Amino acid sequence: MKLYVFQVNNGSTLTFDTDLAVQTVLELKHAIQAKYKIATQHQVLVVNGGECMAAERRVCSYSAGTETNPIFLFNKEMILCDRDPTIPKTTFSIESEIQVKEMFEVANKLSSFCERLVHDEHLQHQGWAAIMANLDDCTLSYQKLLMKFDTAYVNYQRDLEEIKAKLSKLGTAVSVMARIPLLECLTRHSYRESMEKSSSTPEKDSDETEEEKSTDSVLYTAGAQRPPKLSPSFSASGTAATHEAAGDQETNEMTDSGGLRAALLDDDTPEFANPTCFNVTLLDWINVQDRPNDVESVVRKCFDSINRLDPRIIQPFLTDCRDTIGKLDNQNMKAIKGLEDRLYALDQMIASCKKLVNEQKELAQGFLANQKRAENLKDTSVLPDLCLSHTNQLMIMLNNHRKLLDIKKKCTTAKQELANNLQVRLKWCCYVMLHADQDGEKLQALLRLLTELMERVRVVEALSTVPQMYCLAVVEVVRRKMFMRHYREWAYALVKDGKLLYEAEKFKRESFGKLFRKSFLRNRLFRGLDSWPPTSFCTRKPRRFDDELPDISVEDLQYLKSCCPLEVQPFLMVPTMCDFEPLNRHVETLHQLVQAAQSVDEMSQTITDLLSEQRASYSRSTHRSSVFTPQSESIPGTTTPMSSKTPSSLNLQGPSCQPLHVPVPAPLEDLSPDSIDAQTFDFETIGHPNMDPVLAAGIP
Repeated sequence: MKLYVFQVNNGSTLTFDTDLAVQTVLELKHAIQAKYKIATQHQVLVVNGGECMAAERRVCSYSAGTETNPIFLFNKEMILCDRDPTIPKTTFSIESEIQVKEMFEVANKLSSFCERLVHDEHLQHQGWAAIMANLDDCTLSYQKLLMKFDTAYVNYQRDLEEIKAKLSKLGTAVSVMARIPLLECLTRHSYRESMEKSSSTPEKDSDETEEEKSTDSVLYTAGAQRPPKLSPSFSASGTAATHEAAGDQETNEMTDSGGLRAALLDDDTPEFANPTCFNVTLLDWINVQDRPNDVESVVRKCFDSINRLDPRIIQPFLTDCRDTIGKLDNQNMKAIKGLEDRLYALDQMIASCKKLVNEQKELAQGFLANQKRAENLKDTSVLPDLCLSHTNQLMIMLNNHRKLLDIKKKCTTAKQELANNLQVRLKWCCYVMLHADQDGEKLQALLRLLTELMERVRVVEALSTVPQMYCLAVVEVVRRKMFMRHYREWAYALVKDGKLLYEAEKFKRESFGKLFRKSFLRNRLFRGLDSWPPTSFCTRKPRRFDDELPDISVEDLQYLKSCCPLEVQPFLMVPTMCDFEPLNRHVETLHQLVQAAQSVDEMSQTITDLLSEQRASYSRSTHRSSVFTPQSESIPGTTTPMSSKTPSSLNLQGPSCQPLHVPVPAPLEDLSPDSIDAQTFDFETIGHPNMDPVLAAGIP
């Protein structure tokens, strides 16, 4: 088996070993270049359906490469040249010295040659259909891209005045940010990170070091102490100088890195040497966050994009793009009219060609048979008639041969005409696809420019709210710190009383459990007496929160109010604390409940007395059994003083009552809720008086 590649330009078939099927398309292109001298940059490989073969994919991943479904090759060098493609020709002799036995062989070759020519034309038609399918896909993608940009550009033109207003608003915000001081406590965390990074990285080039110094200097000042009041130097540079500056000169002064370095501490200055030198504005900090994209460069890029998206430039280009779509949809060039009818006629011609071949075969066989029979008869009288018959047969064969040659000429001419026709159409296809690719790349660039502009506008919009957000965030941090301080005081007081209340309740339940755990009534009439109150409520301190908040105090807020411009003063109001009085009343109520729970009530005293009597009674019974022997064994002939029908007394009040045979309860501190719940106690069996006669009757 072989791998078939069909060159559509001249209708020739290229064959390769099937090993290339498992290689990449790029390797197939190199094989075509090595064998047929077609440079890889001039090769366009397409399969049925219009899919262009990707260089990195394997050839076998495409359903193509067979004799009836080959890979279609378009040679761009041949398409763009001025001369028509050359169709390979084959010459067949018609001279009289052709032997009769060769007539059929020549006819068979002519028929095969013509059939191959027509087959090539069918493949050229399939190749043209494949490239047209690829053109349709490209046209659809191009239309979608144009529609996407057109929609985005219409929206941009609708919002253009709003975008310019946002840029103007940023100019006002910049002048405000230049007069808002940066609290040094907000940069401590960043300063520590930068110091750790600088200590772990090697030295850089001089240009990078200079830029890094400028950034690190802002972070270094975080370690300095903020002056309690507005210093004279800050007032001069941050307020008065800003009011004097105006327009572009003001923006240049605000974004100048040299001015920023002058406002910051030098790297060689000892740490915290001069705390009053922390003279950094909010604008200074913003300008060093994403260098070299400071506020001024962001605005400059926005206006540059607006100029490049001017309608006087874009509208003519969009008109050209729509004209390109019209050129891509040229039906006169895409559809080869009459080609199907022509291919059908060629197929009919091939069928007649096969009939002529069969006729040539029969005539040749008859001619040879007559010649052999005459040789066997050796009768000269039949020669004149035989020669006349042979002459007629030879004329018929010669006429058939000429017909075959004529069919060959027509097939060759048809293939040449189709190749010339495709040459013109392929040139048109290359032209319009080249324009579509160029316009598509420009559309992609403009769409990317428009997208980046809208992203920068969103950045501009966010920067415009920085002064308000900065002040609101400072106020929010102060408010949360105030809330956290009061909340912790309330929560700790609540937990303290909650623990005491829980411990008092725990003591009472443990005491009752020691008394009731051996009772016959347990788990029968009084279920649920072994439950315990939950320990998760009001017994543990709440988890810590807001630990990462900047160290901003009310004094810092008052400091900002004293030096910030009027535009942000409404956002610097001292927060009011929520009313904790209802919560404090809850704490007082809980405290009273704790005091009541800790007092020894009558029930607790009764349980304590009963437990004491049980312990004393158990101790006496144990001591008596160890000193004396049982009466029934020490005095023979005596009987038990108590009747078997009289049950023992279960009175727990008197000291002389019969002790219950139960182990001494564990000390109070050794018995936990888990141990009480986990133990399983066995009850002592007490005889019932009504059961004694029944038991006695059963004894023989």
